[in-house]
Amino acid sequence: MVALSQLDFKLLLCLNALIAHKNVSRAADEMHMSQPSMSRSLAKLRELFNDPLFVRTSHGMEPTSRAMALSQPLQRTLDQLSSLLISQDFSPKLCQRNFRLHMSSYTSQAHLAAIATDFYLQAPNAQLEIIDIKGKSLQHHSAQVIDLALGSQMTYVPDYFHQLSVGEEQMRCFMSATHPLANAALDLESFLQYPHAVVSLGGGPNLPLESQLNALGKSRKVGFRTPHYLSALEVVSNTQMLFNTSPIVPQGFARHFNLVAKKIPLKMPVSRYYLSWPPTLHKDPAHQWLRELCAKAIRANLHAL
Repeated sequence: MVALSQLDFKLLLCLNALIAHKNVSRAADEMHMSQPSMSRSLAKLRELFNDPLFVRTSHGMEPTSRAMALSQPLQRTLDQLSSLLISQDFSPKLCQRNFRLHMSSYTSQAHLAAIATDFYLQAPNAQLEIIDIKGKSLQHHSAQVIDLALGSQMTYVPDYFHQLSVGEEQMRCFMSATHPLANAALDLESFLQYPHAVVSLGGGPNLPLESQLNALGKSRKVGFRTPHYLSALEVVSNTQMLFNTSPIVPQGFARHFNLVAKKIPLKMPVSRYYLSWPPTLHKDPAHQWLRELCAKAIRANLHAL
């Protein structure tokens, strides 16, 4: 057994990053280390725990049962140690901290301007870093690189994170103001008559809409697929395509792109939005300020719809 006085604490941080990423290069990037340095740390960890910890497979580096058993106790230990370092005195005007806010492309376009405006008014010397949420990226990061995340009920978030509901919005169908349906009632038949534009961020189709159509034994024609939200709005404004989305972003561009919005002729679920954060930051005064600022800005945006 190794005495705590002889333990290199940074090795535990390296192990946490390796468990999160299952990749030496990505773990090294998170720890701001070179890949050879991370490989040397892994060798020391294997000696410390008398276990290979990770084995190479056709799917990449996989943790052993010993590494998996260490995962949750290690995360709890690091969270408790981090909480010891939290200062109880916080002044936004004096803050020089870098805050990492994880958001999707859509939520960035919807809410980032309002958040950033309030952020820099209150904390002019602090930094705000936006990190894109893609698929299960929040689950692949260790808690040490996530300050706050804004997502919906469809966002994959670690089970142990705290969550705060900040509002909801209902999907709408957007089309050009010159579209044949712009001044007509939108029923299901006409809704399916025209091709649809879809913003695809690497996942599948629009699941709520597809689920409703599948239940009715119907489908729609997708005429345009893009990962870029604004390009979808521009294409819709110049064609007879329909675009189904949460309204806050297109509502802001409605005049510029000459768009109108209609109620989708299906029973669509609402999109609910949540702020999520790791437990180690729950009582951090600076973090409390950040999430209160974000929640206020987001709720004001959604209330204005």
